[in-house]
Amino acid sequence: MKILVTGSNGMLGSDLVQELLAQSYEVCGLGKSRNRHSRISYVQADITNRQSVLESVSRLKPAIVIHTAAFTDVDGCEQDSNRAFSVNTEGTKHVVEASNACGAPLFLISTDYVFDGEKKGLYRENDTPKPISVYGRSKYEAEEFLKSHCRSGWIIRSSWLYGENGKNFFRTILQTATKTRKLRVVNDQRGAPTYTKDLAKGLRMLVEKSNRISGCRVYHLANTGTTTWFDAARKVVSQAGWPVEVEAISSQDLKRPAKRPMNCAFDMSKIKTDFNIELRSWEEAFADYWTESLEKESHVLIASKPSAQAEGKKG
Repeated sequence: MKILVTGSNGMLGSDLVQELLAQSYEVCGLGKSRNRHSRISYVQADITNRQSVLESVSRLKPAIVIHTAAFTDVDGCEQDSNRAFSVNTEGTKHVVEASNACGAPLFLISTDYVFDGEKKGLYRENDTPKPISVYGRSKYEAEEFLKSHCRSGWIIRSSWLYGENGKNFFRTILQTATKTRKLRVVNDQRGAPTYTKDLAKGLRMLVEKSNRISGCRVYHLANTGTTTWFDAARKVVSQAGWPVEVEAISSQDLKRPAKRPMNCAFDMSKIKTDFNIELRSWEEAFADYWTESLEKESHVLIASKPSAQAEGKKG
């Protein structure tokens, strides 16, 4: 079975390609930049170009399409709403049309940011979205188009993604911690950091267990458990063993272009009940991410900062 991954060079896309290849799937990719995976067929195309997408997908002839390509810089989306809607909404419309044309079920990767974060409990799939940022609105409009136009569609919402192949919160905290003795991190936003390797595995399992359907289904999928950005930052600093203080601040103290939902916690019982898919805890996932990626990066950062090295690292 041939599976097309849009955004195959991205953080999630890269891990998804590796996960699918490891299970002997035929994988093809589509993206704006040059292909970074030697074992897949690839088309360089911009998803905002409708004709290019239609021709590319028609040529690749996938049996399944997993749409990971997106403009995910939340503040960048707020500052350039035209680009946000062009990539996240219009680009998805083109992928939906192309998937319909070749008869391939489409899996759209969406976000917790379609919600306003005001709910006290866990967000379920049938809760009404109410995005409060341009990024959230652009992804929500993509969801709505898929629901009404895709012949066989799946919306998979995840949260707080991080991984080896891109910029993410944990990596940013590690890098910033070498430049200061004090970090200020918001402590009033709660969600589940999700390792892209784990999400890729969950998506692969869903593709294998799902049946070709008419219409659209929605599922939440993230690492289990929740935390705040503040506590997540403290975990990075603690793991590195660096003498850096982490100060808790409110979202109002950190003036950023885009509003963030305060509560991004998902109820993921639906995907567990329907497909027996459940990702491990975010703490377990982060421990592996540290060992596989950040620990090496921390050594490089320490080696390049003699003053930090002099202050010492645990062990």
